[in-house]
Amino acid sequence: MSLKKNIISNFILTASTILFPLVTLPYITRTLSAHNIGRVFYIDSFTQYLMLFAALGITFYGVREVAKVKENKQQLSQLTMELVVIQFTLSVLACLCFLCLPLLFENLRFNSTLVKIGCISIASNAFMIEWFYQGMENFTFITIRSLILRSISVLFILFTVTSADDYAVYYLISALGIALSAAFNFGFFLKNHYASFKWSKSIFRHLRPLLVLFSINVSISLYTVMDTIILGSITTPDQVSFYNIPLKIVKLFWTVMGGIGLVLIPKMSSLFSKNDSAAIQSLMKNSISIVLILGIPFFFFVLVFPTEVLLIVSGTQYLPAKPSLQILAIVPLIIGLCNVFGTQYLMAIGMERKILFATIFGFIVSLSLNFGLIPFFGYIGSAIACLCSELTVCLVVFYHAKKTIKIHVDYPVLFLILSSILAAVVSWLLLRTLLHQYYLMFATSFCYLLAFLLLHFLVFRSHFVNQIINFRSKS
Repeated sequence: MSLKKNIISNFILTASTILFPLVTLPYITRTLSAHNIGRVFYIDSFTQYLMLFAALGITFYGVREVAKVKENKQQLSQLTMELVVIQFTLSVLACLCFLCLPLLFENLRFNSTLVKIGCISIASNAFMIEWFYQGMENFTFITIRSLILRSISVLFILFTVTSADDYAVYYLISALGIALSAAFNFGFFLKNHYASFKWSKSIFRHLRPLLVLFSINVSISLYTVMDTIILGSITTPDQVSFYNIPLKIVKLFWTVMGGIGLVLIPKMSSLFSKNDSAAIQSLMKNSISIVLILGIPFFFFVLVFPTEVLLIVSGTQYLPAKPSLQILAIVPLIIGLCNVFGTQYLMAIGMERKILFATIFGFIVSLSLNFGLIPFFGYIGSAIACLCSELTVCLVVFYHAKKTIKIHVDYPVLFLILSSILAAVVSWLLLRTLLHQYYLMFATSFCYLLAFLLLHFLVFRSHFVNQIINFRSKS
């Protein structure tokens, strides 16, 4: 499948990760209380942390290694099963650890049911093997499967979560969704790609490179998951929800840009093996343009319309989270750029240690600011710590990438975006006395899109934007 078709398939997939939560999140935030949804977020932060531990780095390592041997069915089968065995073993250990934690922490003891549900997600994730299909560049399969199963999950949530006490049911549906996806993925692999598997000491050859990626995952998890754990341990479940609702909103958006990075890893690795620096620079330039086209408008609209965004997604009870949302609005842009320099480039060419170095810096910044700010500012302190840690990682990764390759920005695209934003600001200033809330937001959005298209065709005529608009052009 061509790179362009892969990107389109993955864009549909990542768009669904935005669309479906936009259906369920407003319903959940209005049905469950801030206290109960905060309990779910608190336990899920432990679940996500332990899932990262069990994955060990296979998420990225598997994509790269599968791409290398995908033409040899025997080697492909052996590699995949070895990585599944490693991840499942670590998942069992993670579940045992999670089940023992309530004996040590009182907050977990009161949420033991949620802990057990979290273990379902951890164990099932070992068989998800999405890295296998990404390495095979079979993004169409992942997209179709995800759309079907996410639709089923949404229906179950809407029909079974009906009161504030159904928070455990909500979390169980999420866990069963992971389990069903894993069963579907692994079953399809066994039917269509499995040849045979022999236990051998060759399984240990993966441990050294995985330990580097594991260290990166631990560092990332410590500054992306531990903030919620620290906040929940120091403050209240309500504070956790006021931080996590805005975080979930921005996470929905940065997932889109992160998905593009996974599509480009096999392509970037292939270009690096051919020592094609010009093609790598061109690919990075286009990736940066995609991030700018998506990230800058998102930052602007969330900054200007935080109340409207929160009312649409979560209702009036989460309006106190407005400052947190505004602080986090620029994070998708930062993470998108970090993915270009790190995930798409440094990791694809085997320079994982540079990313590890950057994430350690991010962890230090995050831990220091979380413990320093949360006692005084609560969830707003967590938002500031998140922003600063992500910016630190991005700057360090950019520094190391720039040392090995020239990084170019498509300035016509950048100026087109900024000019369109300026037009949107002017329209907002003119219309804010005539329209209110949603009408003003939609009118400003329309003015931005209209300005973007008019300025493109009449002034900037960006070659990259032309490629996006012309879907029939060759990839």
